[in-house]
Amino acid sequence: MRSAIALMGFGVLIVRLRILRSPIAPQLPGAGWKLGLAFSIVGLLTVLLSTQHYFATRNDIEQDTYEPRDRWVILSSLAVVLLGLRVVYYVFTVPLGLLNTVLIE
Repeated sequence: MRSAIALMGFGVLIVRLRILRSPIAPQLPGAGWKLGLAFSIVGLLTVLLSTQHYFATRNDIEQDTYEPRDRWVILSSLAVVLLGLRVVYYVFTVPLGLLNTVLIE
């Protein structure tokens, strides 16, 4: 659940940082909102999958048939790595002149 909350929060942060840009700065079409939306969706899916995994694991423990499943760890790690690579790409493709246009009030 902590990971899901962090993913959704990071998605909101990405979108909010785009909104904080100066109104006189050119608003280039970008994928910032798409990236933020992707993080939020992955966060929501993480909540759903972790809840389902919790109840399945609890049931397996009660029936004494529990065996750890590596599939979910690999799947969630892959999703976070792919989103992280997209963030790195997004950050390093923003022109440097636009980074100085953030308004802090």
